[in-house]
Amino acid sequence: MRRFEARAAELLKGSIDMHIHTSPDLHCRIVDDIEAAKQAKAAGMKAIMIKSHYTITSDRAEIAKKVTSFPVFGGVVLNHHVGGLNVHVVKAAIELGAKEIWMPTINASQYLKDVRSIPTFAKTMPKGIKGISIIDSQGKIVPTVRSILEVITKNDVILGTGHLSVRESLTLIDEAVNAGVKKILVTHPQASFIGFTIEDMKRAVEKGAILEHDFVICTRLMREPVSPSVIAKAIRAVGAENCVMSTDGGQHTNPVPVEMFKQFIVKMLELGITADEIQVMTQENPSKLLGI
Repeated sequence: MRRFEARAAELLKGSIDMHIHTSPDLHCRIVDDIEAAKQAKAAGMKAIMIKSHYTITSDRAEIAKKVTSFPVFGGVVLNHHVGGLNVHVVKAAIELGAKEIWMPTINASQYLKDVRSIPTFAKTMPKGIKGISIIDSQGKIVPTVRSILEVITKNDVILGTGHLSVRESLTLIDEAVNAGVKKILVTHPQASFIGFTIEDMKRAVEKGAILEHDFVICTRLMREPVSPSVIAKAIRAVGAENCVMSTDGGQHTNPVPVEMFKQFIVKMLELGITADEIQVMTQENPSKLLGI
């Protein structure tokens, strides 16, 4: 690992972590919004995106940006805590500066089928909670999702697939493309509770999506961690031009996000992913998605 540490530190400069969980939160986080921004700024990064499973983060991001003089972005996840598939919260989040709208995560029907995959969430999930699905019993997109996609298209923000199933994600991508959405990110497709295959990922890319590979799925936070080599294999299969590298960090059991991002870069270098490919996934693609 030491062999690539200096190179990884250089590659951090100008990079963007599109997926960081910060406090205040309902779960213990290792950094707050301002700490995350200060650490990223000190590392020479270009920007960060903060995320919460429970509340809008775009307004918080504006405060962190003002305090630190560093670009911080946010969005909203469509879990029960904000009304689920709620077009009104989408509009509000965007008016507050949101750059990404995520489909349900910890309340997604797919996730609740295997909630044990992340023990920290399993312990806090209410008994009998009903999962949120974006498709009906006939496999068609529910009307409220179409309304949400219209707003996303109009404002040219990112659509994140969250913790949807493979079937839901691919159906959503089709619907989003038809609605005119230009920026689609498939959230950690190889997480055990989602389970995209290489062929599934190729299908998503062919439809117009970008794959967001998050280092968190390789950590001890997961009940079934994925080997970094699995991510490297996926990057080779679909091409770095169709991928983003992020951390999904912020957990108290993991290093701070900046260090986590550095470790991710080191692992990819060790596995033969080139520095140029890493720059595409950590700098070029995130910049295009954020419009910065």
